[in-house]
Amino acid sequence: MAEEVKDAQDESFTTTVIAGIAVAVLAPELLPGMAIGVGAMLAPKLLPTLGGALRPIVKTAVRAGYATAMKTKELAAVASEQVQDMVAEAVAEQESKERGAAHRSSRPTARRHNAA
Repeated sequence: MAEEVKDAQDESFTTTVIAGIAVAVLAPELLPGMAIGVGAMLAPKLLPTLGGALRPIVKTAVRAGYATAMKTKELAAVASEQVQDMVAEAVAEQESKERGAAHRSSRPTARRHNAA
């Protein structure tokens, strides 16, 4: 029975390592959260007496990290929208200038004749 528990723990550890590698490759910005999660998972096993005390602290840290990530995502979306608006304005101004220049060049020039 002890061997079965050890095998289950080894499988759990292997799965965690594989998931960590996948996160590192596919979404490296998630590594800090992943590290906190792994720490939260391992802390009670490594430090049984501190497990109960660490959980609320780690949970608060994860919550704060998530809130920061969401706020950063929101700010990035606003900044992206502002940049897109500026690009659209610049394109419209450039097209307007080009139309004005084409319109001026297509008009016949008025010639003045001196009647004297």
